[in-house]
Amino acid sequence: MPRWVNAGWTILKESVSGYIADNALSHGAAMAFYATTSLAPILLIVVAIAGFVIGNDAAQLALSAQISGVMGSQSADLLKATVETASHGSSGTLATLIGLVTLLITASGVFGEMQQTLNEIWKVKPSAVSFSRLLRARAVSLGLVAALGFLLLVSLAASTAIAALGEVINRSLPFGTLIVSGINTVVSFALIALLFAAIYKVLPDRELKWRDVGVGALVTSLLFTIGKSLIGWYIGTSAIATSYGAAGALMVVLVWVYYSAQIFLFGAEITRAYSVRSGSRTDLAPVVAAKQPPATASPPPVRGKSRL
Repeated sequence: MPRWVNAGWTILKESVSGYIADNALSHGAAMAFYATTSLAPILLIVVAIAGFVIGNDAAQLALSAQISGVMGSQSADLLKATVETASHGSSGTLATLIGLVTLLITASGVFGEMQQTLNEIWKVKPSAVSFSRLLRARAVSLGLVAALGFLLLVSLAASTAIAALGEVINRSLPFGTLIVSGINTVVSFALIALLFAAIYKVLPDRELKWRDVGVGALVTSLLFTIGKSLIGWYIGTSAIATSYGAAGALMVVLVWVYYSAQIFLFGAEITRAYSVRSGSRTDLAPVVAAKQPPATASPPPVRGKSRL
């Protein structure tokens, strides 16, 4: 068996073991809750950033199209209405300032939960919370929110360019539609991988290299791209959107966010396993091994005669 196959199999086993040992299912549920409550302010900031370049209306339409392609039109309409409601703030300077501070704190909440979970995955020792550390964490979180706005602009520009290129390809080649679809998939895959790599690199309190987080980001982006179709099929066939009545759109959002959180955490486990096994952080191997829970020994057999 080739060496790279053995290495990949070892990394996969360690990733699954770490995923279970780090209680990723529960952490994913917490992240899904924070993400759902932070979704409206995050999307509002993303629209505001993109709106500086293309206008708020165009930014909202682009964001709605992106969400509709992932979660469906019903959830996209729900989130669009939420953003529109949040954008109509109270009048007055004091109310505006209070609303802005609340918006920034709420938007960065999900990234704070993600950072804490990533630190547990990387076995970072908990340190005393200081004002400077809290301020840095919030600044990093808001920086990632700004990066989402930038990626929305890049995605919109790429979609426009691909649409223009698609017209030329369709006129010139017999399989133009298939080629354009493939280009769209590759561009979407690259943007998602870039976002995951930035989060894996910036959020945890470990010094990591782009080469290490790049491998995990590529695998995570692949799982996310494949799973996007699977979760879309599940949502479309399970009637989850209609079973909960008026809350159906919200349930679709919750299911999608929870699934995305699990993919994100498994990708973080792959990043750690690769970095410790084959990447730049082989020095952390003893730390990671020491933090793993010991194997549970089977109880010794009971000796003696049984009494009836």
